[in-house]
Amino acid sequence: MKSLVIDSAASCMVIAAKNENLTATLSLDIGMKQSQKILPAIDYVLEQVGLSSSELNFTALTSGPGTFTGLRLAFSALKAIELAHEVPIYGIPSLDAYAYPFREFGEVVVSVIDAKKNQFFAAVYKNGECIFPAEDTTAEKISAFLKSTIGNGEKIIVVGPDAKIFSGELKENGIENAKFLSSQPNATDSLSEIAESMIEQKKEPLKDYDGPIYLRKSEAEIALENK
Repeated sequence: MKSLVIDSAASCMVIAAKNENLTATLSLDIGMKQSQKILPAIDYVLEQVGLSSSELNFTALTSGPGTFTGLRLAFSALKAIELAHEVPIYGIPSLDAYAYPFREFGEVVVSVIDAKKNQFFAAVYKNGECIFPAEDTTAEKISAFLKSTIGNGEKIIVVGPDAKIFSGELKENGIENAKFLSSQPNATDSLSEIAESMIEQKKEPLKDYDGPIYLRKSEAEIALENK
């Protein structure tokens, strides 16, 4: 398969291209400069694997939750390729993508992104099934859910770009058996695998009107409501 995938849910955007057995990955942790660099970055990873955008079988992205700017940038870039070359886009919820590599571990998996202001985008999984749907929530609420759900001594794996921070928060709330993974598989690998599975199952790609999944209103929306 020939693909282009983007994980833009966290502050560090990761772009990856795949041409059968050839892969190229580029990370951009450059703040607001991502808007200037995303298109050159896409061109770069495609060039490294000998592809042009017109040759792609599909594209995929983290559809949210996540950073407002990053998600919008990724959607805009891939929709441009879709319009130009009719390349389908597959959207995978961000927290699902981070949890995906651990679906067969058997332990409880907490997938998190720091949403700032003492809040986190978080979801909880066990044996590949979501048992706490994605929310804009707090470490206290997730801790309470874990205490009421898991058995004594049951291991908890915290994954995602802000796993280390959240693992510390859980321990402060009395969850001592939570461990974060300091080294994780790249989320772009999960995006590729999930999208290929969706294609095999003949699942629909994103529609023209589909956009990012937001669990929180933007600062601009909040400011407008407060006027």
